[in-house]
Amino acid sequence: MALNVGINVVEVDGRAAPSIQAAPTSVAAFIIRAARGLPGTVYRISNWTQYIEHFGDYMDGAYGTYAVRGFFDNGGSVAYIMRLLDEAAAASASRSFDNGGGAALTVTAGYRGVEDPGEWGEGISIHIRDNADTAGTYDLLVSYGGAVVETWTGLNNDDTAGAAGLHPEAVINDEFTGSRYIMVAEDATSNPTALGNDAQGRPVWENLENGADDALGDAANAAALGTAAANALTLFDVVDVQLVCCPESTHDNWVDAALTYCENRGDCMFIGHLPETHGLSDARTYGRAWQGAKRYGALYFPWIRVRDPIGTQKWVPPTGHVMGVYARTEQERGIWKAPAGNGARVNGALDVRLAMTDTDHTDLVKNASVNAVRFIPGQGIIVDSSRTLSTSPLWLYVNVRLLFNFVKSSLKSGLRWVVQEPNDPTLWNKVKFNAVTPFLLGLWRRGAFGPGAPEEVFTVKIDAENNPPANIQQGILTIEVYFYPSRPAETIVIIVGQQEGGASAGEA
Repeated sequence: MALNVGINVVEVDGRAAPSIQAAPTSVAAFIIRAARGLPGTVYRISNWTQYIEHFGDYMDGAYGTYAVRGFFDNGGSVAYIMRLLDEAAAASASRSFDNGGGAALTVTAGYRGVEDPGEWGEGISIHIRDNADTAGTYDLLVSYGGAVVETWTGLNNDDTAGAAGLHPEAVINDEFTGSRYIMVAEDATSNPTALGNDAQGRPVWENLENGADDALGDAANAAALGTAAANALTLFDVVDVQLVCCPESTHDNWVDAALTYCENRGDCMFIGHLPETHGLSDARTYGRAWQGAKRYGALYFPWIRVRDPIGTQKWVPPTGHVMGVYARTEQERGIWKAPAGNGARVNGALDVRLAMTDTDHTDLVKNASVNAVRFIPGQGIIVDSSRTLSTSPLWLYVNVRLLFNFVKSSLKSGLRWVVQEPNDPTLWNKVKFNAVTPFLLGLWRRGAFGPGAPEEVFTVKIDAENNPPANIQQGILTIEVYFYPSRPAETIVIIVGQQEGGASAGEA
């Protein structure tokens, strides 16, 4: 580089290293039964309006919509959601419109050019009219829930060069700007006949027909439901989620697959619930069946009662609501705070399916690793415990598992810049002193670790001892990070006793 006479300013990277950014902590994965939703598709949902657009309204016999609502109402902000289906829901509602002599256009319930199965499609009505502005073209109106939701104008099936209008398949089935309610197929090059008006001059509408919901809610299909949910887990491989649930199933097929999936990923937790009818004895048996030395999961019991927009009130699994409490606790206090206690009130819960004494609660938590949702006088309905399914003292608490998942994910993404850098002491010092240590120090200042000075509660090791020449030759860089996590005050001991009075006699 040529230098000028006088002062020259040269910019270099110096010893700086990219800072480690905090990884997401409470993004939820929901596997649900729903009124609608494209097969095999995972949607990122950040509000209730988006959920309704993709998955429809509440569905009798399914719990997914109630769980998602509970998640958002309790503080959740981002969820990845997919809908479970079986062969019973393979048929979408549809109707063929003719041109006076044969089929001209088939309209099917869909979303952006893909069929969307379910009875929901029978709520769609179609009106076809001649376009008032361009001869030889027509308009297609879509009504859902008694209101016109879409109007597609200037359509024309004619594929003759220069023909006026737009092909319905091209605009209605477009994957980005197409219909959110229907998809179409052109059956002829002539246009469908306009439906006209009735005797009172009102437009004639025709409903789509023969939609079918899944049969996974039938008691006889419990195993099939669990297997379908288990098979859906791989759809979340490419998205960052930290909490995984299926509010529809407690079957062994599902729980075993979910626990294994979360352990293999190493960055997320399974949040489960117990069957609705379980009492305390059954709950103990159920929880013990899933205990293990190192489990990436937690169970919650009993079910809660919520308001039901399609009825009056309904008992639902606490899963979605609890995951919302996780998110709210993380936002208010940090991922290291146990999502339980007085601050873990369950918004939207009207009652609990089973009340329990303190003794019952202690037995469930300590002997079966089952967390309780309880009514506490003066506090309302709260999540009252925070145990994982682990039997190891190192991994007993939900917040410890969440904190380790968080740190691992943050380091994995934050140290991506290290890949292919020269493996030498200069790099080691950058990683240790400019990246990892400042990140951990920030967590210590916020109370993420147990009591003690920084050097007492976390250690970063990256030197010649754990990076010998043999490893360097193989392209291996080893970074060891150890820390002492904060643990909740789960059992409070208050000692109350008598003592002698303080009065004494003395000489005047």
